Amino acid sequence: MNVDKLDHSLTPLFLGKVNAAIVGCVASESAALSTEQFYHLISLRHSLVLRELRRLSDDARSAFAEKELTINRELEALALELKLAAKEEIVGFSRAQKAVKRYKK
Repeated sequence: MNVDKLDHSLTPLFLGKVNAAIVGCVASESAALSTEQFYHLISLRHSLVLRELRRLSDDARSAFAEKELTINRELEALALELKLAAKEEIVGFSRAQKAVKRYKK
């Protein structure tokens, strides 16, 4: 994922910086991906989007919300992808543990 997917023409400066941090977090190797950091950045992004929505006028709010909805769907798909990858890793680890136990017998 690149930062262009998270930014749009109405993205405020600080939200853009958080978006860049999210991209940096996800771009790291999957073993180095910190779920706590990812969760923190996504939560911070959510707060910033809500703050921006409260600050904007009605017309600008609608335009901003439409653009953010598209980005939110992208982030949701990314989070689901990360969740499935983690689940596969856990299943693989569990199977390996069972194989080791059978081998020891």
